[in-house]
Amino acid sequence: MNLENVTVELRPRSEWEATDFGARMIRRDARAIYLVWFAVTLPFLALALLLIFFTPYGAWAMLLYWWFEPVADGAILRIISRRLFGEDADIAATLKAVPRLAWLNRIFLLTPYRLHFARSVAMPVTQLEGLKGSARRARSKVLNMKIFNYGIGITAAYEHLVLALYFGIMLIGYAFIPDAYRHTLGDTWLELFWMESNVAAAIGLLTFYLAQTALQPWFVGAGFGLYINCRTQLEAWDIEVAFRRMVQRRAGATAAIAVLALLVMPLLSPPVAIAQETDPDVAEETAEPDPGFAGFWSDDVVVPALESVNASEALQTTQRVEDWQRIRTDDPEEETSKDRGWSRNMLDAFFELFSRAIEFALWIGVAILLLIVFLMRDRWLPYLGLPGATAPSQRRIFLAGGELTAEQLPDDIVAAVRSAWRAGRKREALSILYRGSVFAAVREYGVRLPRSATEGACVGAVTAQTDTSRAEFFRRVVHLWVRCAYGNQDPAEDAVLLLCDEWPRHFGASQ
Repeated sequence: MNLENVTVELRPRSEWEATDFGARMIRRDARAIYLVWFAVTLPFLALALLLIFFTPYGAWAMLLYWWFEPVADGAILRIISRRLFGEDADIAATLKAVPRLAWLNRIFLLTPYRLHFARSVAMPVTQLEGLKGSARRARSKVLNMKIFNYGIGITAAYEHLVLALYFGIMLIGYAFIPDAYRHTLGDTWLELFWMESNVAAAIGLLTFYLAQTALQPWFVGAGFGLYINCRTQLEAWDIEVAFRRMVQRRAGATAAIAVLALLVMPLLSPPVAIAQETDPDVAEETAEPDPGFAGFWSDDVVVPALESVNASEALQTTQRVEDWQRIRTDDPEEETSKDRGWSRNMLDAFFELFSRAIEFALWIGVAILLLIVFLMRDRWLPYLGLPGATAPSQRRIFLAGGELTAEQLPDDIVAAVRSAWRAGRKREALSILYRGSVFAAVREYGVRLPRSATEGACVGAVTAQTDTSRAEFFRRVVHLWVRCAYGNQDPAEDAVLLLCDEWPRHFGASQ
């Protein structure tokens, strides 16, 4: 690290000005940063999409992509840190260094530190200073005393902006869907997030990637700006840079005078004479003391510089810090409970008992919360698609036409549909097939329907809470029922009989 090559003005800034300073560094090298971002993140995105479409674990794709995203943060941090000290933004070298940086930042990839509240200001300590273990913790403690709260603020703002952009894109996309097809996705746009469809999961992942792409580099830059500003304040980088530049200017003038003296002095020097040798001990006693900076800087140069530094606004800022410490005797072992007094002992006993009571109450609260989650498992397990989720047998079903009960349906759904169809009661046949499918979906497969559910709401619920084949079959049943009930269009007999043949495979458990 060479402070003489810095490409920005190093000076103490307020914390929020420092975040803007980091964002400006991102804007300066936005092209290189985004090229590296896409080169690092697109392979992860492709793997997540393959996980969605070709494995049964597609629901975890977005979580896995988000967890390993700091791999790209390390590359961004490398570019802006090197550009700060005058080096080029070498994209090829940065991409080659990505595996090494990922291993260096493994604490933010493979441990719970991935959830660090101020990760944007914690990563520079690990990556740029190369500290590990106790040294890293000690260094982070020093920096966190000044910027930890601001790092949390940056993280909170970033997460809220990403979620707002993510939900905003989804809402805008939902608004462009024609009303004639919107009911197939559910009653509201929020039901998009509960659809168990590979296409829906891929769209959600791509939307999240767009939102993160727009904001993630700026998040890293803001944290780096805070880190650099904190080091500038703690280590007086701005003063060091100012003095180095003064030395360089002074050294240039001194060098010119020295060259001129070398050229002129031979012309003015007297004839050479051999001096008498002196005793080294005597020479050492008569030698003049080291003048220090007196021969290099004059008071005319130093005094104005010191006055300008003392007049700096940054040096006029004061901060009052109170630290409570226990007053101890010279030998702590001599302090006994008797010396402290009975009132102090009672207070200590009271606060210890109070803390124990609070801890016990918190554990009781956690136990009650876990018990509630367990007792309500039948309500939330179906949304996760986990095995063993059973639907309550007495759940009441309310459709737009009224309540649907088991007494309203025949014992053999398929036989009743065939009989009504052959008798010419086509609307009745399709009504039995539709209501029987809804009843089976709710009672046997745990599908949850909103109150007074329409056909579109039923399709959305079955699609979101059951497998793809069953949802596709139910969609065909509803399509024929809607055409007959509301469009007065009788479906082909072959289509109805085909549904009857397939019905036992999808909803036959309710016969």
